[in-house]
Amino acid sequence: MCLFSSLLPAGFPKLFSQGVSNPWRQTGEKHRTVRLMRLLVLLCLLSACNAALPVDTPEVTPESTPRIALQASNTPSARLSATPFIWPTLPPSPTPVCPDAPRTRLIVQERGRVLPDDPRPVNVRQQPGTDQPVKALLPVRAVFYVLEGPVCKNSYSWFRIRYDGAEGWIAEGDLTSYYVEPYLPG
Repeated sequence: MCLFSSLLPAGFPKLFSQGVSNPWRQTGEKHRTVRLMRLLVLLCLLSACNAALPVDTPEVTPESTPRIALQASNTPSARLSATPFIWPTLPPSPTPVCPDAPRTRLIVQERGRVLPDDPRPVNVRQQPGTDQPVKALLPVRAVFYVLEGPVCKNSYSWFRIRYDGAEGWIAEGDLTSYYVEPYLPG
């Protein structure tokens, strides 16, 4: 089945069999139509020929695929030289500041917000550590500004924050949940 058969008009055989000596040199709408029809027939024949040929596709695996890199040189040459390709080594994962705490998400010099997952407020302390006195409480969904951190103490990552004119230290979370999250502008 020709791919272009749907493009041929009903009167195509009549137009194709007209006795025009050289339609490529003729002008006019009728001759352009004849040239178009002959071109479509040629495309149909070519597509039928290509569709009938069996295609031998070899199996390609990563091991059998050669890796070729082009090298620039000052001398003109038509030859390509094969250079082995070395896969880059990925950098190691960042080491957590506090191994007994979740990975830090807060960003210094950005805003943060108390998560509503736990209805209790977050303690703001004078210094990092659960043994330090509580200065204030951050209510749920309170937005604060991160000034410094993280500092690891008592299995928590601590950040110094500013909220409502007061500054202090908060824990970002524990291994079961985060207490706060980044609250980026937008």
